Amino acid sequence: MRGRRIQRVRYCDEVGGAVPVFLLVLPAFLFLAAFYLFPLIQIVALSFQGGGGLFENYGSLLSDPLRLTVLLNTLKLSAGVALLCLVLGYPVAYLMVNARPERRSALMLIVLASVWVSILVRTYAWMVLLARRGPVNALLQFLGLTDEPLTLLYTDFSVYVGMVHVLLPFMILPLYSVMQRIDLGLVRSARSLGCGGFLGFWFVFLPLSLPGVVAGVLLVFLVSLGFFITPALLGGAGDVTFVMLIEQELAQFLNWGVASAMSIVLLVATLVLVALYRFLMRSDARLAGADNRILGLLSVLMRSALRSRAVRRTLGVAGYGAEGSVAWLRRIVALVVRAVPWLVVGFLVLPLLVIVPLSLSSSPFLEFPPPGITLRWYVQVFSRMDWLGPIAVSVRLALVVGVGATLLGLLASVALVRGSFPGKGLLAGFIVSPMIVPVMVLAVAMQYFMARLGLAGTLSGLALSHVVLALPFVVVVLTGALQTVDTGLERAAQALGATPFVAFVRVTLPLIRPALLTSGLFAFLVSFDELVIALFLAGPATKTLPKRMWEAVREEIDPATAAVAVLVTGVCVLGLLLAERARSRLVRRSNLHNLNKVFE
Repeated sequence: MRGRRIQRVRYCDEVGGAVPVFLLVLPAFLFLAAFYLFPLIQIVALSFQGGGGLFENYGSLLSDPLRLTVLLNTLKLSAGVALLCLVLGYPVAYLMVNARPERRSALMLIVLASVWVSILVRTYAWMVLLARRGPVNALLQFLGLTDEPLTLLYTDFSVYVGMVHVLLPFMILPLYSVMQRIDLGLVRSARSLGCGGFLGFWFVFLPLSLPGVVAGVLLVFLVSLGFFITPALLGGAGDVTFVMLIEQELAQFLNWGVASAMSIVLLVATLVLVALYRFLMRSDARLAGADNRILGLLSVLMRSALRSRAVRRTLGVAGYGAEGSVAWLRRIVALVVRAVPWLVVGFLVLPLLVIVPLSLSSSPFLEFPPPGITLRWYVQVFSRMDWLGPIAVSVRLALVVGVGATLLGLLASVALVRGSFPGKGLLAGFIVSPMIVPVMVLAVAMQYFMARLGLAGTLSGLALSHVVLALPFVVVVLTGALQTVDTGLERAAQALGATPFVAFVRVTLPLIRPALLTSGLFAFLVSFDELVIALFLAGPATKTLPKRMWEAVREEIDPATAAVAVLVTGVCVLGLLLAERARSRLVRRSNLHNLNKVFE
């Protein structure tokens, strides 16, 4: 016992020498306490301030039929988007699990690119696609499905399309994470025992994938609640969401009390859903029980359907052949099942491809297909100060945020991985919690806090706010990388005379260099693409590129915006490719290390 105690003390002092390693987490903790927790506490206090009593603002919120209607509509919208994402995302995740390695890598790259490419760019692409003279209406008229252009833009339909396109990867990734751990041999065994292909999937694969379904639905629903950009650009006058109402309370009425109360309601709803998710996922036995109850209900429905002889033949249940008039129906069903995931992949890629020809169009208006090809819009972007200024601001800001978040995240990650101290789990949860807080809530809190500090409209205020957003991504990446590093290498270096600090710098840092690059790129992209906080904090001299694009999308119609969108997409895709290359190097190095340990 004494030897173990001495080993723990030395282990906690590996990096810092005389300084305990848990102190390395203090910079990140103090930073988030000052620029994240305290602003949230301020708007909580602000929501209870008012001349009519402690709960005046909440009473005003609950007694206003318009606000309650908007809240209910937002909940319905989030539920509908989550359901659509599940229906479309499940076949893609299933395709990825069963695909060959090279095809799986390509599909994963498409999904990740859809995550990191600017939401504003993708929404802008859908504005072009769904316009009265856009490609969708042109295709419908070409196929003879309509005689005149349909009103697709600024409707409920366009809001659902845009949100599903943006949030679909958040459904696919949790589903794929669970599905890849399922033993496909179980499905093959069910088929060998006489269970048709569909029933083998229904009674074996689907129940095992239900944890991914729960995770994906909750994640998409959470993000949908705080979604702002896509509904604001694609929706009509009647498509106001709860976060849009918060923005209107501040931008038009400067009603800080009610806006703070609305922000707290949104935050509490988010925390309740996160707690529900943790409750469902905490215990495997509880989750298995929930799976069995859901499966029982589905089984009852399936048995009712299987009483039909035609349905049994169509599904290929043992004892019934695919003969007669049913054979063609089975072939059509099989064809549709195989085509759906590829159609969904095309749905993900299509908007990213449309903006490229638009940026090269010779027409001064948004026409598709373009009447001619020219580079004039790219030349115009790099010759106009109203574009060059925001580009310079965004690059400088993203570089500062990338470096700052990476330094804070590295220190915190070392403490969380190497340290052993009370409350480490709570501290880790606090550091990554900005990932789950709706950005609109953070924007309201940051604007109020930075205004009181005199930092509103400054680059410093933007940088501090963006570091809060980027820090969780850095910590998640670096903690995963540090857990793969063998601490015995540092102890060996110390045995040869190196100090703990020198051993960490000369041994561990080179091993996690790919993860450092990846986390820095993620922090850069988070800042470079951020819009909501910039709308609240950026001033005339600190206007970022996303804010300038926001203004262009809402007020201008020339293809210069498409050229900027292509440039932003190129930056995001390049960053993603570099991050993927760095991750692959880290995985290869980790696998080589594990192989060496096996031979040892």
